Amino acid sequence: MSTTLVENELSLSMVPRVGLHVRDLSIIASNTNTVLVDSFSLDLPSGSVMAVMGGSGSGKTTLLNVLASKISGGLKTEGTINYVLEGEVTENQHVKMAYLPQQDVLSARLTCRETLKYAADLKLDKTEEEKAIIVDQLIRELGLKDCADTEVGDSTHKGLSGGEQRRLSAGTQMISNPSIMFLDEPTTGLDAYSAYLVVKTLKKLAIEDGRTFIMSIHQPRSDILFLLDNVCILSKGKVVYCDAMKNTIPYFSSLGYDVPPMVNPADYFIDISSVDGRSDEAEEETRIRLNQLVESWKQYEANTLCYEPVDTSKEIQVENMSNRLSYWKQVRVLTRRNFQLNRSDYVTLIATFGEPAVMGTLVGWIYYKPDKTTVGGLRTTAGCLYASVVVQCYLYLLFDTYRLCEQDIALYDRERAEGSVTPLAFMTARKLSLFLSDDILMILIFTTITYFMFGLEADGAKFFYQFSITFLSQMCCAGLAMVSVAVSRDFSKASLVGNLTFTVLSMSCGFFVNAKVMPVYVRWTKYIGFTWYGFGALLSSTFTDTSCPTDDLASCYGNQLLDSYGFPRNWITVPAIVIFCWCIGYYFVAFVILYLHKVDITLQSEVKSKKKKLDEKENKEIMIDPFASISKENSEKEIDIESRSTSNSEITITLQDIDLQVRYKRFFKNIRGGLSHEEVKEILQSVNAVFKPGMINAIMGPSGSGKSTLLNLISGRIKQSVFSKFNTSGKIMFNDVQISEDMFKGVCSYVSQDDNHLLAKLTVRETFKFAADLRLHHLTSEQRAIKTDELIRALGLKHCENNIIGNEFIKGISGGEKRRVSMGIQLLNDPPILLLDEPTSGLDSFTSATILEILKKLATEYSKTVIITIHQPRSELFKEFGNVLLLAKSGRTAFNGSPDKMIEYFSSLGYDCPEFTNVADFFLDLISINTQNEQNEYTSKARAEHILTSWKQRNNTLSVKSPVSEKNEMSEENFLLEYGHCVRKPCTPLLAYLVNVKRQSITTRRNFDSLMARIAQIPGLGAIFALFFAPLKHNYNSINNRLGLAQESTALYFVGMLANLACYPAERDYFYKEHEDNVYGIGPFFLAYMTLELPLSLLASIIYAIFTVLACGLPRTAGNFFANVYCSFIVSGCGEALGIMTNTFFERPGFVVNCISVLLSIGTQMSGLMSLHMPKVLKGFNYLNPVGYTSLIIINFAFPDSMKLTCEDGGRNPDGTCELPNGRAVLESYGLVANTREYLGIVICVAIIYRLIAYCILKAKLEWLKW
Repeated sequence: MSTTLVENELSLSMVPRVGLHVRDLSIIASNTNTVLVDSFSLDLPSGSVMAVMGGSGSGKTTLLNVLASKISGGLKTEGTINYVLEGEVTENQHVKMAYLPQQDVLSARLTCRETLKYAADLKLDKTEEEKAIIVDQLIRELGLKDCADTEVGDSTHKGLSGGEQRRLSAGTQMISNPSIMFLDEPTTGLDAYSAYLVVKTLKKLAIEDGRTFIMSIHQPRSDILFLLDNVCILSKGKVVYCDAMKNTIPYFSSLGYDVPPMVNPADYFIDISSVDGRSDEAEEETRIRLNQLVESWKQYEANTLCYEPVDTSKEIQVENMSNRLSYWKQVRVLTRRNFQLNRSDYVTLIATFGEPAVMGTLVGWIYYKPDKTTVGGLRTTAGCLYASVVVQCYLYLLFDTYRLCEQDIALYDRERAEGSVTPLAFMTARKLSLFLSDDILMILIFTTITYFMFGLEADGAKFFYQFSITFLSQMCCAGLAMVSVAVSRDFSKASLVGNLTFTVLSMSCGFFVNAKVMPVYVRWTKYIGFTWYGFGALLSSTFTDTSCPTDDLASCYGNQLLDSYGFPRNWITVPAIVIFCWCIGYYFVAFVILYLHKVDITLQSEVKSKKKKLDEKENKEIMIDPFASISKENSEKEIDIESRSTSNSEITITLQDIDLQVRYKRFFKNIRGGLSHEEVKEILQSVNAVFKPGMINAIMGPSGSGKSTLLNLISGRIKQSVFSKFNTSGKIMFNDVQISEDMFKGVCSYVSQDDNHLLAKLTVRETFKFAADLRLHHLTSEQRAIKTDELIRALGLKHCENNIIGNEFIKGISGGEKRRVSMGIQLLNDPPILLLDEPTSGLDSFTSATILEILKKLATEYSKTVIITIHQPRSELFKEFGNVLLLAKSGRTAFNGSPDKMIEYFSSLGYDCPEFTNVADFFLDLISINTQNEQNEYTSKARAEHILTSWKQRNNTLSVKSPVSEKNEMSEENFLLEYGHCVRKPCTPLLAYLVNVKRQSITTRRNFDSLMARIAQIPGLGAIFALFFAPLKHNYNSINNRLGLAQESTALYFVGMLANLACYPAERDYFYKEHEDNVYGIGPFFLAYMTLELPLSLLASIIYAIFTVLACGLPRTAGNFFANVYCSFIVSGCGEALGIMTNTFFERPGFVVNCISVLLSIGTQMSGLMSLHMPKVLKGFNYLNPVGYTSLIIINFAFPDSMKLTCEDGGRNPDGTCELPNGRAVLESYGLVANTREYLGIVICVAIIYRLIAYCILKAKLEWLKW
């Protein structure tokens, strides 16, 4: 059957030809003067495809970024880079450059076709028909036909696979029709066949249209290598080779390095130029070889290449190599896309219309029709007007900040870096798409519910005015959210900017402290706060000349209330105009920051921090066997037991007829079909396989064949959700005896595909040390140290053992090094079964070979069953596999057996592997479907179906000849008797607690954001209160100020939540992995977290009380001081507990903040000081509201019986006496008298209940319900 492909013709128009010429380019890290790339020169004519190759940390991405003129602030360059037009001179504006970053930034709610369609709309000035043809051709060319109408998806909504997303990202760049294109690791995550097709497409475009493609690539298959025109090999930042591909093999042969037969030349060249850090001898030997290769290249460059001066007469500047549509065309496309994204995101739609309805109802209930003839009723009415302006707007501020950070801003940054979108177009389109839903309907729902529940005057003009003020205030918050995200793309920092700004604005609004008597140094803040204008406008509109007992307007209770808050009467028009002006002002500031602060997502992997100095101490004993010391120790102590357990540990895993179906619900997919419908997808179909000990068992297959799913299934790690249910069938057997998933999980270790759970602030050595302390608790500390050292060296991590792990915001070790750290943690367990999901994904060929060598040694010498998924194995490594399971699309089996038998089997079907071709790549090509055009698709489908049918028939024949003997499922007792010595046993709770405390203390101490969240936020809030309230006087106006200060203490609820958000998620993710591995239970982690949290919170609360009691001027007594310490400590602690609860339910931080903010906003409104006449039902709920107790404790201590108040500034009776002469009278007048002794006891019980609920929710997630 034919394996020849039919070529497509792409409808992309011709482009100007651009060549790249580089002379003596050196790239240097500014802060350390470290040379990252040394003396790089190049002449690359148009129509060329060039690859930059090298090991991890060789400088590939750095070089690519600099060549594309994407230079971060931490780098400086020497030398010249020139882009020169070739052929006839063309107008500059028609020349385009594109860059494919290593990270895929795509809209999760768009389908593959829609993503390319909108990219075409933004980047091409063609007719709709022409753009549709180009999109359809790119979908076929990139092998995306099967998933053309599938949503991209994300971590919570499964869509395209990683490889499909990578190809789609490439399509969004290719659609701009560039003359020169840079691609950073375009084949990462792709199976070998998909990678080949992508590069083949690039080669065709280069030949036909004269385009230039420059890519970094870590592990090219041999046929990809021979598609290239030029190759550059880097190692440790030094150039080993940079010339035409056709000269590569002869050049290295002239140096004595001949490529062995049946070996991929790319792998071989990277191997000989890499430094092997697994032992001192190997490192010294390979470093000498590298230096020789570098010197040889310098001589070749000087004597043979002889670079000539560049003709700069036709040079073109990078800033001219972009071409964007007009402003209004951008706005039209972006608005249309935003409408579609908003319509398809049902969670956001529910939040958009559900939040104002729920919040409006609850706030309206809290302030339900107060009696306006009493002092308490008037204050309650003022409180409900404050809630109208502030509460809804604050929640929208957080919601919009979250939505920008999670969805919108990353896409904008990518498109801005490409030159296809301007800041003004982005902001205009976003506001137009959200105007009806967010700014009109949201406010209309909230205002309609609250206005009438508040019992305000039934006047159409006043209703519309309240709607208008709330509308303008929310528009200001939307502008403030844009400013916050423009300052920082990180949600934690953006929300901090928004929260701090809004805290100052709410302080100056006039509700908590009279605006006229604010200290002079902060009185000016009211003029910059839209909250002051909004609250004052509603207050003036509602109370001017109302509740008048006589004809004298001065006696009107409404006018007296306005005077007590410091607002004028009939203040209607001016505040509305000023709020509108502030709204425009916020958007203008956001525009300026977005324009100046251009974030380029392609630079996230640059060196931005100084590396820690390596530990240079000599290690004289070199042992690269990670289990040698343990085996030796055991053999000396218990020879018989060791020999027995080794033989018993040999486990052959057999899979019989494994099927897996997923049923998931889709919402709002088709309105005619109802709100939701169920979809069924076959992931695995009748998989039969045998995985043997003493060898590497590899699961291979193209993207979407179910490799990772099979691994997750047999290890018991498939998790169901509310919207997706898995149906499984078949048997998993150990040595021909069926076992349960829990039994399997007990004796296997699993290395997942991502390494995001690693703690960013720990070094590599510390990560291993803490893991060893927990997983090797049966060994002495010396044995653990020896094993840790050996494992670090065996994994090639010695050179970076004292470097921090890092994450996307903190530069640390490379992706390949993180992969090895994750693997090493699991190797510490010494498991009989080791499962690894794509252990070589994203790694260069040398590192991949190193990892597979370690795994092979582990399997052969210790009879372990090692199962890996792999999508692109090297040819020589493929032959080292003991067993291969080959899966095709939809999880169907194409082969299972040894590599030698695999070659024989496929040969018997008529598929002989050509000479000098990677056998693994050849087999993957055979079962892959080519969807580039109908003829290729028909041919490849027929070939794949023939292979699958042949294997199924062969299996059926074998099963008839040798039927498998049926055995009952192994009982728990028999399993423990036979494999008990292999089952991981958790460490003691005390040890787990002590290790967690030490580890968390290190990460907290090193993480400045976490530390500040713990010890600076609460005192910072106290300092702000002192600025606005100090000094508190003893007159009539001071009553409102004292009530305001007590109410503002409820903000500590939010501070506790924000502190939890800064510290908890990273520790939670790491703990989840350790709990999955049965290292320790929930209790030690929970107690360790509290052990660090509570003392720091207590210290912060003491400093807070110094500001509020001593600085502000609350009664300066020991009782009041310690009551404030106690209450602030309790409230912030309850905020922490709520943070733990919601961070357990949801993993996205922004979503957590929005959920908690709604709860906390309701809690603070129910504190008892805002609404003084709450319905009885809500008062019942208030028994579990900590701020309901702490607010009353603080206010009772703030108004002691002994306090005397004057009334020269108001509140005087007709007979000249004061209405409120002392503290007791104030409490009785407002109905705030409370038994503080009882409340002090009750509130600690509430705090304990909060913690217990948080613990139970965590327990339910991980052990009881396991969602």
